[in-house]
Amino acid sequence: MRIIDQSKASRLACVKDVSGDGPLPFPVAVEHGIDVLINDRPAMHLTCTPEHLDELVVGRLFTEGMVRGLEDILLIHICDQGLRAKVMLTPEAAERLEAAETAEVSTCCTDNRTLLAASDTSLAAVRPIPWEPAWLSAAADGLRSHQPLYHETHAVHAACLMRRDRMLCCREDLGRHNALDKVIGWALLAGEAPEECLLYCTGRLPVDMLRKAIRAGVPVLASKTYPTDQALLLAEQTGLTMVTLRSDGTQVVWNGKG
Repeated sequence: MRIIDQSKASRLACVKDVSGDGPLPFPVAVEHGIDVLINDRPAMHLTCTPEHLDELVVGRLFTEGMVRGLEDILLIHICDQGLRAKVMLTPEAAERLEAAETAEVSTCCTDNRTLLAASDTSLAAVRPIPWEPAWLSAAADGLRSHQPLYHETHAVHAACLMRRDRMLCCREDLGRHNALDKVIGWALLAGEAPEECLLYCTGRLPVDMLRKAIRAGVPVLASKTYPTDQALLLAEQTGLTMVTLRSDGTQVVWNGKG
């Protein structure tokens, strides 16, 4: 697979200073839109924070089931302004998408739309791993020092990937789905195995967030919020361990062994 990300050289701004536009001198987060084409066919529009766009595209393709791994991708080309990502798939991967109907589907993320649905919507069970409550505490503590955009703008979500009590990657974005996708995209590109890690997110975990984690093979998914009923049902069906870290430091294990 080859990635040409010209937006990295452009150093797209993620924060805008609006102190000259009004009485409040607070910086604000930048809303950025990128259109993703798969084999020249419109596939997605993503509204995001304009950094780590290569990870976002790779992660989104994977967690939505459009590709099964990096081996399905021949090329990703992102323009210098980060407005368009052209993805070329292998003939075999492209053929799997041929049967998918084209329809616009909104997501919970800010103005995100999926135009090309994945043809395979099945979810395999994840492989549970032994884990310790201290890993989740380490994730929450580490996250506080790895959120520069949040500390500037108070307008973004974050997700981090933990191998035991060591943070491997942390990413921020306007949408919690995007933050998760960036982390998974990083793991794929770095050759890390999400199947051996804990994934911690700052936002709520409805069923669409669980689907992403399960497709990536994540065995332990944690957040500081409670799950929905459908998310809990899906966790039980697939063996995903789901944990909430409450504000008082206590942990609620919704599914799996604590």
